[in-house]
Order: sequence, then structure tokens, then C-alpha cells
Amino acid sequence: MNAADKDAFIGDGIIQIDVREASRCLYDDGSMEGSNLQRSGACPICRTNAGPVALREGEYSGRQCVCGVIYIDPLPAHPVDAPIDHHHRVYYSAPARARVGWVKAFTQRGRLLEIGCGDGEFTAAAIRAGFTVEAVEPSDERATRVERTLGITVERALIEDSRLPEGRYDTSFHVDLLSHFPDPVAALRAIAAKVAPSGTICFEVGLFSNLSPFWQRLVGRPNMPTHMWFFDALAIERLLDAAGLKMIAMRRYPVGLSTALSTVLGSRRVAAAPDSHAPLAQGWAAAPYYRLHMFLRYGIGRWLPMGGPQTAFVAARHKTDSA
Repeated sequence: MNAADKDAFIGDGIIQIDVREASRCLYDDGSMEGSNLQRSGACPICRTNAGPVALREGEYSGRQCVCGVIYIDPLPAHPVDAPIDHHHRVYYSAPARARVGWVKAFTQRGRLLEIGCGDGEFTAAAIRAGFTVEAVEPSDERATRVERTLGITVERALIEDSRLPEGRYDTSFHVDLLSHFPDPVAALRAIAAKVAPSGTICFEVGLFSNLSPFWQRLVGRPNMPTHMWFFDALAIERLLDAAGLKMIAMRRYPVGLSTALSTVLGSRRVAAAPDSHAPLAQGWAAAPYYRLHMFLRYGIGRWLPMGGPQTAFVAARHKTDSA
């Protein structure tokens, strides 16, 4: 019996699983490479896997935990390629100043660690705002390009494997990664370890859990297994708590309008090519489309009433003994 099986137990119809052990079985370069064996998914916070099915896509289900997380079940038999990014560059460049502004609301200057710098849109904005930026990026091609164009240090690694010094940074930032980490609690702990005890951990995350049937239909397919976890606002707070962090602020933007635009424009393509995850708009139309998309999110969205799918800016700090 392996460690994951030893940590599992059945009681009152609930199976408790060590998500980290299950993820290691799947993602280490050892016993399951090339295997089609799949493990049951589990909530990364509560570690239970008895939730009702809230989403379906292909062979995968999204199960709703009482804590607010929707988790994928089963876990994918093979790891999702971390360097692959289906977002258009405007997705990162258009809101870059707003994202940096969120970080500066809590940390005015100092060393900033960016997790997943991509092509450097946020990186450049953070440098212009006065931060000394270093980054972790799994894509060697993108890391090389950012180092060459912006003159910063980029470690080729996943944050869970990073060898950068602990406690080195005054703040950190990442965008839309929590749904992709094999274990989001472990990833947040790894990020927090790099940030000084008085520093802040900032990020952006989509809030797509606990949606009404109307919004679920409008949002469309959940893109599993690329997305492994879905959260609501309370689940984010609980996730941070499980990682030894406390949330100090959250700013939410309703994204119903931009989501509806994506769903309407993408419906024909999805019907014709259901396995395609390429950007909806390509060629000359891509940049204008995604600028409109971002304006609906962050421009109009901040004035809309809360409800439906949202994106959230989050800031957190290390827990203290008195917290």
C-alpha cells in the first residue's frame, strides 16, 4: 500500500485523500509514465472526494465541495504541459497597469517575484513602476526572451521546484494559475516561502464555482483538465488559510459580459472543433477583440453588480502567531 492509500480512509461515506501524494504519483517522472491509470480527484483544501457532480466535460467531472471548490475527477493520467498558454498577449498587456497598481496598494517598492512571467507584459509594467523584478517561468523560450528584452533574471522552473532564496522578495504576483497547479495549496506555500515575513502575496484568480445553471450554460465548457480547480471567494480565503496565509484584501470584477461575448463568438468553433483551445480571434482581428474583452472585464465590469462569474485581485500575508 502506498502513502496515498495509507492516508485515505472511509467514514460516513466520505473518502479522504492526500492530494499531494496523489499528484506526486501522477507527476513525478517515475512509476506511471506512459500509463493510462487515473486516480480519483479530491478537494485540495478538505481532501475529500465525495462531492456531487457540478460540471461535466468529456471523461472528466467537476465535483462540488462544501468549502466552495470544484475539483476535477478523475485526475488526468498525464500532466498538463505547463508552458502552454492559450491566452492572447493582450490578455496580459491590457490589464498590466491595473495589476501592478493592485500590488503597489500593499507594497510600494522592492523585490517582486513574478510566477509565470510569460512574454513579460506584467514584468515590464512592474519594472516601470519601480520594482526590482525576478521571475520563475517553465518555458525556456519565453524566459530567454524576457531576459533579453528586459534584462532581468528568470529561473527556468515551476514554482514548486524553484531554488530561488527563501524570504528574498517583498511581494509576488501571478495571474490565473491557481486553477492549473497540481496542488494549489502546495504552490501557495512555495510562493509564500519566497516572500519575506512582512511581505505580501498578490495574484489574480477567476471565481467560477457555485454558479447558477444560467451562468454555467453561458460560461460554456470548463476546459478540463487544463483547469483542475474552480473557486468562489470563500474558497480562496480557505485556500489561503490552508497554505498558512491570511487574506487582507480582494477586489472582484464581474466578467459576465466578456464571458457572454466569448461564448457567443466561440460556439460555432467549438461545435466544429470541440478539442480546440486556440484563441477565439486570430490574425488581424485578435488584438481588437481581446482589447474589447479586457475593457468589458476591467472597465465596465467594475461598475456592474456582483453575481455570476468574476475575476478577483487578491492580496495576502503570512499568518502571525496572534492571527
